Amino acid sequence: MPQTPTQLLTRMRSVSPTSPRLVWHGREGRIELSGRVFDNWVAKSSNLLVDELDAAGGTTVAVDLPVHWKTLALVFACWQVGAVVVLEDDDVRSAATVGTSADADIVLSSQAGVEVDPPRLLACVALGSLALRWDGTLPRGAVDFAAEVRSHGDVFLDAADDPGAASAPLVRTPGGMLTAADLVDTLALPGGHGRGRDSAAGAATTDTTSTTYTDAGSPTLLLEPGVGLLRALSAALAVWERDGALVLVEDGVPVTDRMLSGERVTDRLGTA
Repeated sequence: MPQTPTQLLTRMRSVSPTSPRLVWHGREGRIELSGRVFDNWVAKSSNLLVDELDAAGGTTVAVDLPVHWKTLALVFACWQVGAVVVLEDDDVRSAATVGTSADADIVLSSQAGVEVDPPRLLACVALGSLALRWDGTLPRGAVDFAAEVRSHGDVFLDAADDPGAASAPLVRTPGGMLTAADLVDTLALPGGHGRGRDSAAGAATTDTTSTTYTDAGSPTLLLEPGVGLLRALSAALAVWERDGALVLVEDGVPVTDRMLSGERVTDRLGTA
């Protein structure tokens, strides 16, 4: 049985909390989050979801965000408060996709021009690592994530975790509900090393490289640019269960040998 997101966060705080857990290579540069720092961002985001957007157990949250370190913090925050994340097709992201999740209670979006009708709530998420506020006109009634999140508490005291949480739905997709076990066990790593949690730490290659990285300990998994959010979440659960690190690369940023060696990458997950 895989660990729940809340159990993973607890482990991040207690097992090598200063070790890298999430690394972002974006156009603005490199960002490294240790387990303690990632947990801190999740806690702040959880408190924002509860205090500003009335999130609670069973709340549905449409995530209209690309693969990004802030996205992972927000998704884990949703799970920490007991909310279900609503995702559309990984290959389709436009302002119109929000409308297909019309029954979600909350929408998180990084796109300009998105509006929702009450009683649905909207949080606009500026993705710039140093962004202090939403760039542009904030839609009426929307919460500015970047402007508000830092004022919220560093600890979340009401994590929604219980003995049955491992079987609780975490994600709703057009294909149905997915639990933590579903997400981890359906992750197919490239390179012919099988599926599921046992493959997360195995050596892997992508169709775009002939280089193979192997490591017997905790994995460092690099996600190629273009990997969809659902696969990224599956990878995060699988890798962090093994006390590993996840490396995300923004579209347009080249994956170089220097990046691979500098991050000590043991595995790569591509879009195929």
